[in-house]
Amino acid sequence: MSIPIELMDQNPWWKNPEEIFQDKRIVTLSKSTVCGVPRIKHTFELDTDAVYTLRGPRQVGKTTLLKDMIQKLIKDNVAARNIFYYTCDLIDNPKTLAETLSSYLETIRPDKKQRAYLFIDEISSVKDWQKAIKFLADKDSLTQTTLILTGSHTLDIKRASEKLPGRRGDTKDLLDKVMLPMKFSEYAETLSKDVNATMLQHHMRKWENRKAILTQLLEGEIPQEIKEFSFLSKELQKLFQSYILTGGIARVTDEYLKHGEISENIYKTYVDVVLGDLAKWGKRENYLRQVISRVVETFGSPISWNTLKQGTDIASHNTIAEYIDTLSDSFVVHHMFCYDANRNKPAYQKEKKLYFTDPFFLHAMRAWITGKKPFVSTLEYLEDPMKVGVLVEGVAADHMARLAFRLCEQKQLFCSENSVMYWRGKKGREVDFILKQSSSKPIAVELKYQSRITSRDFYGVIDFKKIVNSPNALILSKETLEVQNNVAIVPIWLFLLIV
Repeated sequence: MSIPIELMDQNPWWKNPEEIFQDKRIVTLSKSTVCGVPRIKHTFELDTDAVYTLRGPRQVGKTTLLKDMIQKLIKDNVAARNIFYYTCDLIDNPKTLAETLSSYLETIRPDKKQRAYLFIDEISSVKDWQKAIKFLADKDSLTQTTLILTGSHTLDIKRASEKLPGRRGDTKDLLDKVMLPMKFSEYAETLSKDVNATMLQHHMRKWENRKAILTQLLEGEIPQEIKEFSFLSKELQKLFQSYILTGGIARVTDEYLKHGEISENIYKTYVDVVLGDLAKWGKRENYLRQVISRVVETFGSPISWNTLKQGTDIASHNTIAEYIDTLSDSFVVHHMFCYDANRNKPAYQKEKKLYFTDPFFLHAMRAWITGKKPFVSTLEYLEDPMKVGVLVEGVAADHMARLAFRLCEQKQLFCSENSVMYWRGKKGREVDFILKQSSSKPIAVELKYQSRITSRDFYGVIDFKKIVNSPNALILSKETLEVQNNVAIVPIWLFLLIV
């Protein structure tokens, strides 16, 4: 049997299982100061016939996760040739993909009675890739097989996976998964032994326990767990300051912790892969630069597509919307609609708010459009309290979307745009975040990243509670922990531990 050199190169453990431990991503992971295992790893059922998709932004660690899973299988004495890894960067059609997978399944796989594990990286590089998977499923080639397919563009991989009805298996957890940069809780527990120990002591890895803490906060009470974590306030504040510099990307954090700065090459690598992805979708770099520039200028402010168009060479607001949608589908930015309290749904025609999905994405894109030294520019940005306040609001927006997903009862149908919004009343008072719940009253969360909370800071929340007759409200502060007007005020870095 002649095995193609390309497949041998990507699967060196077929020749010698020990080769997985020399994989560059495994070696880098072992040397990293940020070597915690993403929680999403434990949501895959590898002992069942299933076709999983794993979406997420570039450079977030999807390939490293796959290699880590392969390493674990080999450590568990799974036969090396039952494990297949392939990156699709050089494939551009489903026929070639089907032939490659068939070659493995029919000639290299040692025993069809034993489970095979297929890890297919960057599947979204292959147009109509679902045709290859459908072809294999229909000819019964995927029996005793678990597939994990990764991609960096949410729309492509989601739509394609929807074209495989009845061919993806049946699992307890979701088949379509999203791997995002580390949440602040993951970041803090990975970098701090004390935080990790306290998280374990109070069983904070369990969603049921975190939900109970959230419920108490929404009822205007400070739970004991929050009080316990407040003893680590100095360390948590320091970690949060680091988080808004590095974001939740392990490679960036590792670089900063080891060298005290982030190299220009890391910023450039991120920008280059984003530009490369968007070029595949026919987006012009000149237009993208102008759109990103306007997003940076209007970050966190209510804005229309027409207003966003101002100061650019782009003629149509529809083109602006199209570019924002593509950036959103690539996990670079996300937009938030205004909440219509009368209809309990987004007001799609009103002004939107735009946020970067991770602090590092903002810093990298800012450096690209300004041409300044990235790390120096980032430090200068973080010296401005107003800019930091907006950046922290972006962090909160990202975590609110994750919280809304947790609260959602129909996770397969979850859409953050329909679940997390902002609100503006007739008096012009606003609430930063409204979390819509399917079976409960909406939750109002106001961010006040400032040293002192005054009675005026409650006006928006109070107005909203009266309009929707909801008791669910919370204020996130910079450092205040107390209860006023029956509303809990919690430092954002404490609140994010339970999200």
